Amino acid sequence: MKTHPTKRMWRTLVRVQHMWPDGVGLIIPGFDVHLLVFCPRKAIPPVIYDDMETTKRYHVHCNIGAETGDDLCFDGWENK
Repeated sequence: MKTHPTKRMWRTLVRVQHMWPDGVGLIIPGFDVHLLVFCPRKAIPPVIYDDMETTKRYHVHCNIGAETGDDLCFDGWENK
C-alpha cells in the first residue's frame, strides 16, 4: 500500500528565517520558497533547537506534498 502524497515524508532542506520562544519560522524551498512556515519548538529536538540561529540550514523529513503550510509535519532533523 502506498502512502498518500500529502503524508509521505521527504528529506528536504529548510532555512531558519525567524526564531521565537515557542518555535521557528522556516523557508522550505521544496514546498514554497515564498511562504514562511511556523514549526513549533516541541517538533524540534532540543539538541538541534539549542544550536539554531537565523539563516542556518537543516535537512528534515517533511511531508512537502501537503496542501497548506499548516498541514506540514517535521521529523528527523539533521545539521546541514
